[in-house]
Amino acid sequence: MSAPLRIALAQLNPHLGQIDTNLALIRAARAEAAALGADLVVTPELSIAGYPPEDLIRKPAFLAACDNAIASLAADTADGGPGLIVGGPWQEAGHVYNAAFVLDGGRITARRAKHELPNYGVFDDKRVFDAGPAPGPVVFRGHRLGLMICEDWWFQSVSETLSESGAEMLLAINASPWQIGKQHDRITLAVSRVVETGLAFAFCGQIGGQDELVFDGASFILNPDRSLAVQMPLFETGLLLTEWHNQDGRLVCTPPAHPARSPKA
Repeated sequence: MSAPLRIALAQLNPHLGQIDTNLALIRAARAEAAALGADLVVTPELSIAGYPPEDLIRKPAFLAACDNAIASLAADTADGGPGLIVGGPWQEAGHVYNAAFVLDGGRITARRAKHELPNYGVFDDKRVFDAGPAPGPVVFRGHRLGLMICEDWWFQSVSETLSESGAEMLLAINASPWQIGKQHDRITLAVSRVVETGLAFAFCGQIGGQDELVFDGASFILNPDRSLAVQMPLFETGLLLTEWHNQDGRLVCTPPAHPARSPKA
């Protein structure tokens, strides 16, 4: 049997525009995860920049500072410890994307841009970001992860594209505002994604507040049989190590043997 993939979900409280603070939060989470033997640490949507960044995205100095912070985190991973999934803005060919960066072995090994941009209610993403193409899986240490960013997994087409492209699991990083009944809605929708694809689904959310928005975290994992393998607390920072085993070409989560920890910055 192949060795398990150990993924640590880092339920963090990023601070909008405070890149150095967020960098310290992510580094602290990675250090905690390394002590637990993690292979990969997953952080929320736009974890390096804070969410929602609004007009900060229009400032070249802010984008450059985010680029430098992500490059610095990538360099950290040259130590042979856990890889990272970090959320941040991605500039390329005149476009700016809301992106997820995979960092491992001292470099950025993959990027994925958010495909579905919300533009209703409290969301204004289309004004400041460009939509990326439908994503394919990212490869991390021999595993094909179906990496999505928040709104992407609310649409069947993105998950189906990842499944049809050979993803072994679905993994979504999120800055999902709390409202009454929201966690029930998330779980219900995630069950649909699991049923449609036959893949496990992991949700990593942020906590904290930004203006009128409140984020509740509530990170969770559903296995391919739709069972709830992991449920992290609401409104608490935490780090939770999970183990994943390959079963017939799919990754399945074993309930964690370690309690959630609060990363220290």
